[in-house]
Amino acid sequence: MAVIVPFRGLRYNPGLVTELADVITPPYDMITATEQERLYRRSPYNMIRLEYGKSLPGDDAANNRYTRAAASFNRWLQEEALIAEDEPSFYLYRQSFALREQLFHRNGLVAALKLEPYSGKTILPHEDTLASPKKDRLELLRRCRANFSPIFGLFADPERRFAEICSRAQQGSPLFEFADREGQRHALWKVAGAQEQAELAELIAPKQIFIADGHHRYETALQFSQESGPRGGRGSGYVLAVLVPLEDPGLVILPFHRLLSGLGAAQRELLFEIIDKHFHFSRCGPLEELNLAAFVGEMAARGRQQPAMGLLLPEGSMLLWFKEKRNAGELDVSILKRLFLDPLLEGSGDPEKHLDFTNSEEEARQAVLEGRAQAAFLLNPTPIEAVAARALRGENMPQKSTCFYPKLPSGLVIHHLELSHRED
Repeated sequence: MAVIVPFRGLRYNPGLVTELADVITPPYDMITATEQERLYRRSPYNMIRLEYGKSLPGDDAANNRYTRAAASFNRWLQEEALIAEDEPSFYLYRQSFALREQLFHRNGLVAALKLEPYSGKTILPHEDTLASPKKDRLELLRRCRANFSPIFGLFADPERRFAEICSRAQQGSPLFEFADREGQRHALWKVAGAQEQAELAELIAPKQIFIADGHHRYETALQFSQESGPRGGRGSGYVLAVLVPLEDPGLVILPFHRLLSGLGAAQRELLFEIIDKHFHFSRCGPLEELNLAAFVGEMAARGRQQPAMGLLLPEGSMLLWFKEKRNAGELDVSILKRLFLDPLLEGSGDPEKHLDFTNSEEEARQAVLEGRAQAAFLLNPTPIEAVAARALRGENMPQKSTCFYPKLPSGLVIHHLELSHRED
């Protein structure tokens, strides 16, 4: 049984912070050093200072980016830059965005989701996680005792009940509606009525929740809850979540492409041996001249018949398609890991040092052209049906297998483990 509860969300005070576009941020794992600096300059109240603060020379156990985040958070509360709702609420969130000249609207429910071990089969992961991001998020949670960014959860709603609830609620005025710097629009409605809250809780109760994004944050919240017990605050058993129906027409999945670096001569030789053994291929010319849109379109066309992927190298581009019959249920990203990444990075000590990710084909090309990567594998998106099926079977995909686009921003609503559940 999935349990959601309303909470007294912390939001930016419109009397002090008038431009929400200046203070929201992408999730921490999407922020580069350049983006971090740019967000710092945008506003003294930008969420970057809490969610993913700078590390500075001389940082130690008493003064570091986690302690500075906690100090900033407490100061913003004292200054009332952040203020709590008067009453426990759910929220309905609409994110509008354009992709490839098409406009999408994605609707989600913002709630405090009760933390459950994966073994209970109520909350289901679909990707493996890494130790270093969880260590980072846990330290931030210990210091600040708040969720600044939500996990992104999915639930099945074939009868479209949630769409009906959203349609009714969105006839009223939102708490806010604005366009961010990338042109996406964000709108938030508060649901504070007891009957409406009960309807939403009843809708979610029998569902299984698939984690689309935020596996590290979810597992961190669960660990914090288990280690702190009641000392963690009234809300330590819950995590901030945005829950979206699997059937939502605005649910878009993009792939995460893989960037490889630090390969030796023997590894490059092995790369071509793997291609010769397992793949048909066609050479598609120099990277500078490659029509990426056409290249990705050909990948998609090939991928409808058999696993296919692109390979970008300094000497040119290649389209690869699998010679063998796909194993039942095996995904392109799993084939890439099994046939390429595991053999190439075996014995490398820390494979994470050789592997990076991007959901931009152009960024992948530029990384190879500029020498930041020796090779880039481009992938087709993983179908949402495959994600749900794997989660139901308890089979995780490799990390960064899916990019649910666009990411949920940090800073629209904050879940404080104590203030959000206090009745005063």
